[in-house]
Amino acid sequence: MGIRIAVSYAAAGGALAVAVALAASSGDAYAQANVLKECGSQYQAAKAANELGGQSWQEFLKACRGRLAEQTKPAEAKPETPPPAAAESKPTPPPVTETKPVEPTPPPAATEATPSPKPATDPKTATRERQKKCSEEWKAKKAELKKAGSKMTWPKYWSECNKRLKAAGE
Repeated sequence: MGIRIAVSYAAAGGALAVAVALAASSGDAYAQANVLKECGSQYQAAKAANELGGQSWQEFLKACRGRLAEQTKPAEAKPETPPPAAAESKPTPPPVTETKPVEPTPPPAATEATPSPKPATDPKTATRERQKKCSEEWKAKKAELKKAGSKMTWPKYWSECNKRLKAAGE
């Protein structure tokens, strides 16, 4: 009977340790969820106002997280001033701290009218770019090919298009 009690205490202790760990990390997860929610609403607003300028969700999220992180840093870095004591006859001036004003960063779409294409030096990036181009071509030509009775499928089209774009140096 003593073993059962020892095992139940060990299980209870393990469950308690897991609960404490989850409680500690839930604050971090909650903060991440708030960042995603805030950035998501900003993205939808920018998308509705047509201010993205070709920026993807991942790019927007990365920039948004950076902006939100910078907004919270100055608030955390401000030193607290002690309340003035009532017994003192001379008021003490607050400590002099130099703080630089935080300028709001404009969305990337506002700084550049047209995004500059990135050079495709990474083989994965180059393949991805070719696939995007071929996909656009396929979507445009698919109806024509089906009307003409062609048995062309996306994998066959992708293979031919990829070879053609590689030969062209893209």
